[in-house]
Order: sequence, then C-alpha cells, then structure tokens
Amino acid sequence: MNRTSAPRAAVNVDIDGLYLYDRIHGHQGGSGNAADFDAKTHDPRVWTLGVPRFLDLFARVGAKATFFVVAQDLENPEVRAVLADLVAAGHEVGSHSFSHPYNLSRLPIAELAEELRKARAILQDATGQAVAGFRAPGYVLSDALAEAILAAGHSYDSSRFPCPAYQGAKAGIIQLYRLRGRPSGSIAEPPSVWLGPRKPYRWTLPSGKSLIELPIGTLPGLRWPFIATSVIAGGEALRLVTRPLLLSSDWLNFECHAIDLLDNAGDQLPARLLAQPDQRVPLKAKWPVLLRTLEDLAATHDVAPLASWAERV
Repeated sequence: MNRTSAPRAAVNVDIDGLYLYDRIHGHQGGSGNAADFDAKTHDPRVWTLGVPRFLDLFARVGAKATFFVVAQDLENPEVRAVLADLVAAGHEVGSHSFSHPYNLSRLPIAELAEELRKARAILQDATGQAVAGFRAPGYVLSDALAEAILAAGHSYDSSRFPCPAYQGAKAGIIQLYRLRGRPSGSIAEPPSVWLGPRKPYRWTLPSGKSLIELPIGTLPGLRWPFIATSVIAGGEALRLVTRPLLLSSDWLNFECHAIDLLDNAGDQLPARLLAQPDQRVPLKAKWPVLLRTLEDLAATHDVAPLASWAERV
C-alpha cells in the first residue's frame, strides 16, 4: 500500500550475531567490544539463514524494510554476500554500530565517536549507499551518543522503545543475572524512557541541534510491545486480540531480529539460546504469525523504510 492518507508503518530487522545473545545472557561477559571479535570464529547463521528468510517474508507482502547491521560482521565474506542480496532487493541498510558494545552510550566520547564513524564508513563502502539511520545497541541512548549520531552523518535514530512492559522485564532480568553472578552485558533504561513519545519526533539536544527519533513500536493505550518477539511469544491468539489496536494506530515501527526466523532445533542452535522467548517457538509456528501480522500491516498502513519516514518528520 502507498497512500498519502494511510497511517504510517515501518518494518526493520536488527542483525545481531549469536555472540551478542551470549553477552545479553551473561555467558561471555564484557560489553561486546571489537577486541574479542574474530569473524572466522563467530557463527554467521543469523545472516546466512535468518536474513534470507526475512527477505522471503518481506517479498511475500511487498514490504521494503530497514536492516540494522553490526559493521564488524562484514569481515565474513558470507555475510557480505547476504548484504549484497538485501541491498539488491531494495531494502535500506542502517548502522547498529561497529562492534555493538552494550555500554556504547557510556563510552568516552572519542571511543563512542569512532564506533559510529567507522561503522558508517564500512557500511557505505559495502553498500554504495548513504547510511542515514542508526540504532543503538540494546536501544540505550544518551545525550553524548545522540550528538555523536549527528556528527557521524546520520539523519535519524530509531532506538527509543517507550514500553513499560519491555523495559521493566529487561531491568528485572538484568538484576536477576547479577544476583546469579552472571552479569548481563545489557543496560537498563531509566523510567523516563519508558513513557516517552511513541510517535516520531525531533529530540532537541543540549547543543541546540535536533535529532529525528523514530520510536520502536508500541500499541496505543497500554503500550504493549509491537515487536516480533512479543508477536511470536503471543502467537495467533494474541495477534487476533491486539489486531484492532494495530489497525487504529497511526504509527507502528515493527522491529524484528534476524534470530527471530531461526529454528532452535531445526537449525541446531545452542540450547542456551532458549533463554530467548522466541527461540522456544519452532519456525513452523513463527513464520505464519509473522506473515499474517505483516499482511495486516500492509493492508492498512503505508509501509516504508525508516529513512523515508525520517524525511517527513
């Protein structure tokens, strides 16, 4: 659908490597800096299996999406080949930083700036296109990071997730892992973020500059998360219950992760990844509920890549 009067929607995919889920769940510790990364030793299946499945899914509903890429992953030739496929299919590529450090927002300004500068340069070289968008690791922002996003040349950010249910659960899990002596690399957001704007806006920074922010999707009213993880976990029953809210919302930013279309058993993934709620659901159950959700969205909303919406804020 492409109607000027239709409500707005975007679909996007964070391509987070399996090594990043280990850091979330405290299996490797650390913040995820590039020093311990070797493309030859990291499992590329989120790219080689997950991304092609999303390309197929989007092709079926005629949707163009935004893929947020961790630039260091492109050291693997298999990854670069998949990136070429998604660019050829007409999808947007955004930056998810160079090495996806979960503490990116807290790094010294020089390190933070280098993460963004290096990532954007690599992605633009690999795609031959300007990289307009940025998404922060773990969605966590700060004024310094927002200033660096602009300084690196990005025109918009899509990291804010104003969802009390998600943010509260995240904070609780981080605390639980800490008590178990297996600290997560992830960082909790302050409550001020939980109830922030759920529609696109311009964020005025201390410098006086403004950054376009395209918040991740929540449904009107209760701000229930409208992301692939919640859709998969809730299944067809939740999809039907929440469908009226979806249809009534004039802004929906449906965020997915490439791992969402991996099958833990069928793709022979490590059992420890079952800590992810969506990995407890087989692909044969995930696929149809995601397809129906996207079909609903495409039938009622104007679905476009995030960069297209940023230009109209």
